[in-house]
Amino acid sequence: MNYRTTCPHCASVFRLGTDQLDAAQGWVQCSVCGTAFDARLSLLMEDGSPLPQPEPEPVEPPAQPETQPPAEQEATTADTRDTADEAPPVAPSPEEEDIAAADVPRGIVQRETSFDLDSIILIDPDIPAPDDPGPLPQIHTVPSYPPEPATPLRRATVAEAAPAARIEYASPMPGKARIPSSPRRISPWMWGTASLLLLVVLLAQTTYFLRDTLVSRLPQTRPAVEQACAALGCTLSLPKNLALLQIVGSDLQTEASGRLKLTLTLGNRANHVQGWPVLVLTLTDQHNRPLARRSFAPSEYLGDAQRIAAGIPARSEQPLSLPLTVHDLTPMGFNLQLTY
Repeated sequence: MNYRTTCPHCASVFRLGTDQLDAAQGWVQCSVCGTAFDARLSLLMEDGSPLPQPEPEPVEPPAQPETQPPAEQEATTADTRDTADEAPPVAPSPEEEDIAAADVPRGIVQRETSFDLDSIILIDPDIPAPDDPGPLPQIHTVPSYPPEPATPLRRATVAEAAPAARIEYASPMPGKARIPSSPRRISPWMWGTASLLLLVVLLAQTTYFLRDTLVSRLPQTRPAVEQACAALGCTLSLPKNLALLQIVGSDLQTEASGRLKLTLTLGNRANHVQGWPVLVLTLTDQHNRPLARRSFAPSEYLGDAQRIAAGIPARSEQPLSLPLTVHDLTPMGFNLQLTY
């Protein structure tokens, strides 16, 4: 006869026969999780129905003793006492000892051999079983002390009633285990070299984009910057420092045709060549209020591209003349400023 049992640890359902139960005294080992358990606690029929209840054996009523006179009863009782005192104790037979030892259930801790013995039956989980595993076994736990307060019962959901899913882990690939290597530390001299390279790149970018300001502040660097610009294909303007430029003299004259003529002398006090500035002329009235203002670029008051590109020579004074045409204005004064 075949039965059905359930593993209490992983809830896997297996099929086993009567000979297997008798051989291992009801103890089996789950082939899924390896748990050894007593299959008789969750034993069901092969179709999932509970085991049939054994029929009670007829009990014969005890024989009624025959009524004896009081004198005979006292004599019989005395004889029985004397016989019990004289009879030696009878030792149990080996068969009775084996039956008594078989009636005592043995747990995993009481076994003297390991689970690898033939008495532990490994059940194959690949054996096809019916779709309906039958009612799940109920495991009764020992109540704790002190008892916990009673909680209202609630209906179990489908997710709680379902058995836990079996998780299978992939076996590791054969071969040597790879030990993760510790991160390598970068030596200080490599950090120093990288920092120095970054500083050089930063200085090169600053020099390239601020080359005109650098040459104006540090004229001695102009030859090196000019060579770098020749290699990179960039242009370099002349130094521009208004503090080293000075208007030595200026005059606004009125000609016979009504036109105006501005004459001035521009001096360069620097020891190097500087770029030509922009002239800002403001015409004023007799109360020194501005009437008109006009800015003149170097191309307007010089007109010579080569002279503009050459700049103002170092430590020199350059006379300039600029004719002006004014309509509907009678200026009584002027103001002249330099800018870049």
